Amino acid sequence: MNRCLHVGIDFSQKGADFCLLFPDGRALDLHQHFANSQSGYEQARVYLLNTMQTHDFDGLNISAEATSYYWLPFFWQLAHDEQLARWRPNLFLLNPRWVHWFKRSLSPDDKTDAKDPFYIAERTRTRPPAAPWSSQDDWLPLRFYTRLRFHLVQTLTREKNYALLHLFLQHSAYATQEPFSNWLGVTSRQVLNGELDFTDLTQLPLDELADLLDEWSGHTLPDPQENARRLQQVAAESFLLPEPLATPVRRIFDTTLQHIASLETLIQQVEQWITAEVQAHHPEVLTLTTVPGVGLVLAASIAAEIGGLERFFSGQKWDAHHKRWRPKNLRDVEDAVAKMAGLWWPRSDSGNFHSEDRHMAKSGNRYLRFAFIQAANGMRRSLPAYARFYSLKYRQAAKHKHKRALVLTARKSVGLFVGLLHRKEAFRSKEV
Repeated sequence: MNRCLHVGIDFSQKGADFCLLFPDGRALDLHQHFANSQSGYEQARVYLLNTMQTHDFDGLNISAEATSYYWLPFFWQLAHDEQLARWRPNLFLLNPRWVHWFKRSLSPDDKTDAKDPFYIAERTRTRPPAAPWSSQDDWLPLRFYTRLRFHLVQTLTREKNYALLHLFLQHSAYATQEPFSNWLGVTSRQVLNGELDFTDLTQLPLDELADLLDEWSGHTLPDPQENARRLQQVAAESFLLPEPLATPVRRIFDTTLQHIASLETLIQQVEQWITAEVQAHHPEVLTLTTVPGVGLVLAASIAAEIGGLERFFSGQKWDAHHKRWRPKNLRDVEDAVAKMAGLWWPRSDSGNFHSEDRHMAKSGNRYLRFAFIQAANGMRRSLPAYARFYSLKYRQAAKHKHKRALVLTARKSVGLFVGLLHRKEAFRSKEV
């Protein structure tokens, strides 16, 4: 008879709360608290070893919620513990939403650190995940890099918006007159944050100002005279900032531009790390870069979040048409990856009612969803088939046309990326 101890762990920054269940669901120990630290781990390890030996268990299932990265050091230690290896422990990492919906299927209860570990352990005991978590995840380093870049890009976007607000306070007509195609371009930054004061600069004769802008741009401006004229128009049309506010607004804007430049440098550094990691350990990512409109960073983000496809093939799928269980195929994996990214639209039917208004779930991996949508935006500009699909969905949408068409295009792209990663082959256009 298989006597497997089921352990549920609820991690936080400071602690790890345990619950132990017998194979039949009876509580062995409803709550034990340990610090989420090396000393806390040592205490928990002794506690588990004593329990396994005292009750003569022959298996060990340990489950935890994927709460940020608070679970990772503790779980890593459990996976590599030589004394626990005797019982061949299975480690399961649960999506918090799985536990949330499982708990809602039972009687109402408190949500506390003392109660949550029970539902984590019970969820795995009654409905085990398809595959255990593996510490041999070769994709983790690349995933850390791509998520860092995502974080920096989001921060950069916020800083740009913050800078635009203070640019309006300084030169309110700058955005409407558009003296340069990119307000954060080299020439524009020289104008806004250079050695010459903006007022003194715009009071120069038009020809002299045009020559200066042409020099700053490295002679890349198509029409420096027009840029100079628009710049002088900015000075004429902008509100005059009250004197008490001029200095603080100027300092805030200059500091924000420096922060933006620093973030851009950091993003370039992270992209170099991503490139090195792909070339050294994940050459299969390069197959995704053969898709027109998809660069190395987006390809790395998609591949890193999906990870190894083998885990999606584990288990069997119920075939409703043939009324039997069958091995999972590539289409099942595509559906699983789309659901993982939140790119699916749950049905809502009851009796004779069939809801026509279906909302995208958006409850999955936000990093993967962002990468798919960004990739789809590039593909619809570069691939005729995806351009036609985007245009069709754009015309069909009643509102939010671009967003709806883009997420549907992203869902369509999932099958392509999964297929390329599975076959490890370069993209070939159907048109060709």
